[in-house]
Amino acid sequence: MKFQYFFSVALLFYSMQVYAQTGRQVTGLIKDSTGATLPWATVKLFTDKESSVVATNSSGRFTFSSVSVNQFSLMVSSLGYQGVKRHYILASGGTTVELDPIILKSDPITLRGITVTNANTVKIKEDTIEYDAAAYKVRDGAVIEDAIRKMPGLEVSKDGDITAEGKKVNIVRLNGKDYMAGDVKSLTRNLPANLVQNVQVLNDYGDQANITGIKIGNSQKVLNINIKKDKNDGYFGQGTAGIGRDATGERDGTKNGVRYVTSTNVFSFHGKRQITLSGDFNNTNTSLFTFTGGDRPNVFGSAPKGVTTGRSLGFNYRDDWSKKVKVYGSYSLADNSVYTTSKTVQNNLSGQFPSIQNSSNTGNTQDLRHRFKFNVEYTPDTVNYFKFIPTFSYSGVHIDQTFSSRLQAQNISSTLISDYTRHLLSHAKEPNFGLSVLYNHRFQKRGRNFNILVTSGTTTNKDYENPVYNYLAGNANAPVNQMINTNSRTDSAGLSLSYLEPIGKKSYLEFSYQYHNAGTGVDRLTDTVTNAGNVNRDPDLSNDYNFNFITNDFRIHYQVIDQKYKFILGLAVQPTLLKGSSSVSALTQKNIYNFSPVIHYVYNYSELQALAFDYQGVSNSPAYYQLQPVIDFSEASYPMQGNPDLLPEYNNSFQVRYNKFGDGTGKTFFANLSLTQTKHKIVVNTVTYPRNYTADPSLAGAILTKYQNASGFYDATIYYAFAKPWAKRKYSLFFNGKVTYSNNISYLTDVLDSLGTIQTIQRNMAKNLVMSQGVRFRVDLPDILDAEVNVNYSINKSKNSLADTRIDNNFQTITLGTNGNLYFFKNWTLNYNYSKVIYEGYNGATNPNVLNTYIERRFLKNNIGTLRFSIYDAFNENTGFTALQNAYVISQSNVNRLGRHYLLTFTLRLQKFAGHPPEECQVVQVGEGSLHLILKYKIQNIPF
Repeated sequence: MKFQYFFSVALLFYSMQVYAQTGRQVTGLIKDSTGATLPWATVKLFTDKESSVVATNSSGRFTFSSVSVNQFSLMVSSLGYQGVKRHYILASGGTTVELDPIILKSDPITLRGITVTNANTVKIKEDTIEYDAAAYKVRDGAVIEDAIRKMPGLEVSKDGDITAEGKKVNIVRLNGKDYMAGDVKSLTRNLPANLVQNVQVLNDYGDQANITGIKIGNSQKVLNINIKKDKNDGYFGQGTAGIGRDATGERDGTKNGVRYVTSTNVFSFHGKRQITLSGDFNNTNTSLFTFTGGDRPNVFGSAPKGVTTGRSLGFNYRDDWSKKVKVYGSYSLADNSVYTTSKTVQNNLSGQFPSIQNSSNTGNTQDLRHRFKFNVEYTPDTVNYFKFIPTFSYSGVHIDQTFSSRLQAQNISSTLISDYTRHLLSHAKEPNFGLSVLYNHRFQKRGRNFNILVTSGTTTNKDYENPVYNYLAGNANAPVNQMINTNSRTDSAGLSLSYLEPIGKKSYLEFSYQYHNAGTGVDRLTDTVTNAGNVNRDPDLSNDYNFNFITNDFRIHYQVIDQKYKFILGLAVQPTLLKGSSSVSALTQKNIYNFSPVIHYVYNYSELQALAFDYQGVSNSPAYYQLQPVIDFSEASYPMQGNPDLLPEYNNSFQVRYNKFGDGTGKTFFANLSLTQTKHKIVVNTVTYPRNYTADPSLAGAILTKYQNASGFYDATIYYAFAKPWAKRKYSLFFNGKVTYSNNISYLTDVLDSLGTIQTIQRNMAKNLVMSQGVRFRVDLPDILDAEVNVNYSINKSKNSLADTRIDNNFQTITLGTNGNLYFFKNWTLNYNYSKVIYEGYNGATNPNVLNTYIERRFLKNNIGTLRFSIYDAFNENTGFTALQNAYVISQSNVNRLGRHYLLTFTLRLQKFAGHPPEECQVVQVGEGSLHLILKYKIQNIPF
């Protein structure tokens, strides 16, 4: 055996000596700007005496097997990319040399008058999918949203929301940096498509993960839009003004009125500096920004949207202040007035006393939002990096609402339980301040890295509610006139540490620790007002409650990064502490210890095919209203009471993703599977009281919502999308489908006597199945026709373990639609968007035909002016039906929508852009593990 080892070593040594006499091997990778490898690129090697040419393989690697000199040049070219030339000086010796990856910038090139672009319009690199914007033709003046609608795997709703691979896109970036604090529609609905080089969809795991490469935890779908290099120096401006009128007659108590819209968008680019100014003022139900947060929780579903008058203003800024300091940030303002009318039918599930509520609501809401976010990146040297992120947001909401409710037992005689109206005046103010500081240090040893992230935030809320009831029948559950003042404050602090140590050429160990402490204090003071106007404090409805949720997360990860694959295997230990106290309840303290494996695996078969899966566990804190022990009678028939003994939830999540794109054919296929199982799931326990309940008359006939932990909750989702274009994308066929299955849990408690001594508690499991299937066929004939026909079918079916045959819990929706643009006489466009919705299972639903159409003409020099006449909801049938199903309630709602109206608008577009500078060539020296710059000069022309 020793002889065999000796012989092998000797043979290897001899081979190396022979190789050294003839030349050394030089190898490397060719990549694009996203990091994706480029197969079949041409690499030409020049020396003083000779030259040779090779092509990269399917993995983007090139190899020159015998290079006999220490100085040479490489010239790299690939269709659809700018050529690059590099000069190298190698250290003496005969060892194989691995050159640093050569990056090619994506850009159409012109050869002999013919424009050549990359044949692969979609590429995959780990967690990033990139679409070549030029492959999805739209007319001059169109926004990038119009091109995104044609991209496989991406779906755009009528409201402008974007989903990628079945998941909603939450953040948008421009050239890799957050735009308008990540507000998606503010960019996609305003940025001209002809400025865009490519659109990228990525799973973002946060700044720390982007630095270390340890991509675990919750990710967000991010849309990154890159501007063409030759459009990074110039400006684009657009302004629109329009006026019109309703054509509905009196509807929902509102007479015909004037409709108007004004908007402006200005984009200015100068190198690294980017400035955007956006403004919008309209009463046509369009919104420039999307704000979240600030709303009171509603366990029975989200609030409906009605007719909105919107006023918005936004400013976005990005620049490199120096070589070491880069900044970007934004400010957004939205001031919306919303008029809402809705009708709801709600079935309350119960083991003994099911009931049904018919309610109507009319309200006006004034919603003011501010949002500021700024980022400062400071790189003092090559090994240190700082990032500072101050944030501020503000929410101010005023509500004036009239609500009527009629609650009846679901029995043969439909016994009346309660009948009342309520007038609500409410206003709330919620400012929020935050600061994040990230520091990263890269050690001299390759791959060794340390970073720390510190976060802090403060949110205060002042909420005033004045519900006034008029009881027509049944028991008066809530006081007739209440004044509820709620003051709350949440302070949070977080610390995240990460140390990365290389243990091989491709492997690393990461040790990480995360700490988060969120403390909330709430004072809720309830006064009752008598008919004489006297104000009295009600101690039974007032409360002060404080709670802290503290998590510690210890992790160790083993990571391997290879050319084809990347995987992370680790272990997480997560001790959590939840403690709370109140003047009316004893101190509670819950210590929970959770353990879970961590798995992240990505395998790139090529830049056209990838497989990935993830597994992780994470804790979730209960909300304030789920913990505080005092009954909240803001809703008379549906009071709420928290449970201070709740445990935090722990979610175990597993996800698999698969993507494949046809090589040059445009055929694409996406599929993903996600599964979540929740330990200590916080579920609802509805307690139904009889009308003759005397132990506490305020609860007679009411349904009290309480909370408790339960096991057995899980949900699974399968999504797929398939697209097949042909005839150079003139025709495209899209299929997409989604199946979601949830095992929801609730407890249904029925009080059977007037004193509450006899009760039944039953566990209800609602197995909810939602299936949807869509088919779209597109025709894209440039400057002739851009049209689509689509069909969507969805089923929402729920089966309760406590069956009640008197409740219809199966809903079906079929949507037939067609939309498109017909171009004629060169500068004329006829647009149409028609849909027919067929509802089955909805109470009182109609099957509306909705047609929106416009005709427009471009004119003035370079078609900078556009005059458009639009008709919205031509048949005046637009309605809004929604359904909610869970383990304790089934509800159907119909909310008002903006009806038929017409608009005449004028749009003016101005733009001017300069070309981009030529590509640079670098001369580098490769020595003993070192790389440094020797010379830098401009290349004016590169021969191909």
